[in-house]
Amino acid sequence: MPQITDSRSPLVAKLRGVHLFHFDGAPCAQRVRFALAEKGLARGREVPWRSEAPETLAAADGTWVSRRVSLIKGDHLTEAYAQIQPNMVVPALVHDGRLYVESMDIVQYVDEAWPANPLFPADPSAAEHAHALVERGKALHVSVRYVSFRWGLGRLGKLSAEKETTLRALEREGSPEQLVSFYGRYDKDEIAESTYAAHLSALESECGELERLLRTDGRSFLTGDSFSVADIIWSLAILRIHECGYPFRKNFPALFEWYQRVSRRPAFQEGVLSRHKTLSTVFKVKAAVENLLGIGLAQASRSS
Repeated sequence: MPQITDSRSPLVAKLRGVHLFHFDGAPCAQRVRFALAEKGLARGREVPWRSEAPETLAAADGTWVSRRVSLIKGDHLTEAYAQIQPNMVVPALVHDGRLYVESMDIVQYVDEAWPANPLFPADPSAAEHAHALVERGKALHVSVRYVSFRWGLGRLGKLSAEKETTLRALEREGSPEQLVSFYGRYDKDEIAESTYAAHLSALESECGELERLLRTDGRSFLTGDSFSVADIIWSLAILRIHECGYPFRKNFPALFEWYQRVSRRPAFQEGVLSRHKTLSTVFKVKAAVENLLGIGLAQASRSS
């Protein structure tokens, strides 16, 4: 399992138990919290994300320490956080001094480290299908970002000139996130509408494939009758686009019903929504108003 072995942060080696650097509204962090909750690991104490105070360094048994990195305040665009998470995004997970930074790698690590309630199907063909669905979800990570910023965050997603300068200084060469490139265009309104439309179309195309999959045999979950890691990655993508006002019930009814099943799971309610409900409601209200005005995501969707 990929592990960061050359962390420049002195904090990482000091941490014992499970510590999650995360933000409640970030889909990639929500994936990990969903998986932790499915494994029965509870959200424990809240501590400042960069705290090295002795009383904050160890997690209680059966819990994980919440180190909330505010994307709104720009905590992720700091030298201290870049030393922990070299891509300057959330999440990052530390378990007994070992650091993991890619969300689905973290989910797989969690599944292996706590084998009860497995997230990967036991059947080899179903497991292979789950892996394929995860890879397809990971490939559309950037598309979720573009749609979220265009129809969700809007101006709130823009960086100040000071933060842009900091980002340019900190982003490592070859970073898979390419944040400098994205924000350099987004902040100046230089991303063409056709680019946003292309990312939306890519998401809709994959949603169409998932719709057909679910309709084929009336399965409850993406790989069959059992919940799996594939449901984790796709449910959080759907949540984010749903918050932006996408008409899933109309365009993809089977996928919408599947999402309702997944979102009713106790682990989803606890791991994803427990501290995100207010922000989620704000996004949905904003999206509803824009759809009523004819300028929202519903009008850009394939239903329009």
